[in-house]
Amino acid sequence: MVQCPNCGGVLKFDIATQQMRCASCASLFNPYAFGMSGAEEETEYDVTVFRCPQCGGEITSTDETAAGFCSYCGSPNVLESRVSREKRPQYIIPFKKTKQECVNLFEKFIKKSVFAPKSYRQAGRADSFRGIYMPYWMYDMSQVGPVSIATSKSHRSGDYIITDHYRMTGDMNNHYNGVSYDASSSFADDISSQIAPYEVKDVTAFSPSFLSGYYADIADVPAGIYDSAAKDIAKEGTYNYLRNYSPMKSQHFDDSKEKIKKRLNTKIDATHSAMLPVWFMSYRNRDRVAYATVNGQTGKVKADVPVSIPKYFLCAAVLAVGIFLILNMIFTVTPDILAVFVALLALISALMYSAEMKKIVAKENYDDDEGMLSKIEEKRKARLAAQKNVSDERERLKEAYKNDLNGQRRAEKALSKEKKEQRKEKNIAVWIIGLVVFLMFAPGLLTGIVSVLFLGLNAPLICGVISAVLFIIAFFSVKKARENISLMQAPKKFPASVFSMAAILVIVIISFWDPASDYIYYGAVILAMVGIIANIVDMILSYNYIAMRPLPQFEMYKGGDDRGV
Repeated sequence: MVQCPNCGGVLKFDIATQQMRCASCASLFNPYAFGMSGAEEETEYDVTVFRCPQCGGEITSTDETAAGFCSYCGSPNVLESRVSREKRPQYIIPFKKTKQECVNLFEKFIKKSVFAPKSYRQAGRADSFRGIYMPYWMYDMSQVGPVSIATSKSHRSGDYIITDHYRMTGDMNNHYNGVSYDASSSFADDISSQIAPYEVKDVTAFSPSFLSGYYADIADVPAGIYDSAAKDIAKEGTYNYLRNYSPMKSQHFDDSKEKIKKRLNTKIDATHSAMLPVWFMSYRNRDRVAYATVNGQTGKVKADVPVSIPKYFLCAAVLAVGIFLILNMIFTVTPDILAVFVALLALISALMYSAEMKKIVAKENYDDDEGMLSKIEEKRKARLAAQKNVSDERERLKEAYKNDLNGQRRAEKALSKEKKEQRKEKNIAVWIIGLVVFLMFAPGLLTGIVSVLFLGLNAPLICGVISAVLFIIAFFSVKKARENISLMQAPKKFPASVFSMAAILVIVIISFWDPASDYIYYGAVILAMVGIIANIVDMILSYNYIAMRPLPQFEMYKGGDDRGV
């Protein structure tokens, strides 16, 4: 706690004046006028560390008062505390946006989220947001030295296409300063990247006075974790400049993007520790939590927005009725065509469900969160080492096997991403070939559709074949969803897309049967729609599961849930 020299009151950092303001006499002071004496102060400073007994999250404060909430899980319990000496950061960006500005920005953001639950909207009140200084690593990088790039340019001369080849060489002297990555494993990388970037112009030397009235997270991620990611930002920036703004922009690069990026001589010159401002709001539901964050300097908003199932289906029902009335005035749809249309909807819902399961596995296993992965790896090694002494060998092998599966999945994902990047420049040719093939077969396909819709040419058989194809695609989609479910922390009994697959199977049987009564068709369509709705409900629940993150604990605490696999 920083005391006022005039009256002994509490001094807190005032965003509007960027000075220390006394809560009693309103006196203003320079933040650097406090806590700067002594050689030890240059490397450490005193804080109170608050640890939440519910989720294990830790935050620090320079104030001596007890904290009544947890910023990470929203727990109203008084937090456990201890006095500690923390390593002093080198730099800080003070808060520029006030709490009221933060609330206004969040309300503007949430207005665009039509399906957000009412309770989530109400959670974004002024007293729900807390100012937290998040720890970051800031990288200064350079690209100095010669570079050589092979390019080419083509032009037509009569009946010939002439290609000129060049070797573009030069010396680079590029510098990237202040590229930042969060140094807290509790702060998800996707959140920190969404509210980035911070403007380096406001960086100033750190003083504990800036923390007065706010909280700070504890840095627990080594700087080296993000070395490759920081270098890639510099490489990407230079490549984009060469490709889009340099004199070479009108020429074709003969080498692949990855090869050119490797030649840019990117080096990290220095890594600095810093505290950057974030307004933080947590919305808790059982053992999961949704976050809303606002960049305390620029006002950029990132929020996990759950979906309200009643709102979603109300909106869907209104749209469905409107679309039905419009189509009914334009077309006359026969029962067999309606059945195929519903089968197509069932397939779309099954594919969407499979995609959601893939996202859940990626988020649960922190595929894109390097900071959390580093902590998980530490825990995994410790856990497997401890399990060597456990008598139940089967459980130990099962745990190790599951970790191997997740490691293999991440490696395959990284390899797929790399191959996709390499194929990017060849996609234009692929699209051209695909367009030519489509134009070759489009007339026949169009003739078939017209025959079914308007001429009734063997419609039941054609509808049955189409439905059977849709069923096969749905089967492989369900199979893939089941594989992803097996890698979840709390796997389900079976994927809900089974309902959509079953709906398509019913339509396949009805189409080949071709009953005389239209009511059998309509009954099959209704049954299929029930299956689709069951799939969609589970898909929304799965989406909400993604939107609401696991509590950020790293050890087992009361009410905790270890997500460290």
